[in-house]
Amino acid sequence: MGRRRDELFPMVRSFPVDNYLIFYRPITEGIEVLRVISGYQDLTKLFDRD
Repeated sequence: MGRRRDELFPMVRSFPVDNYLIFYRPITEGIEVLRVISGYQDLTKLFDRD
């Protein structure tokens, strides 16, 4: 469920809820929520690995 976002970070998915995006990744016990952010932000900058 959710959209794969490998362009931002490996194994990350996003799911929209109203004007927000929930970023998560699957783990053995279920999922790990990484961030909940406004869908209007610069996503590339938020997940910048530098």
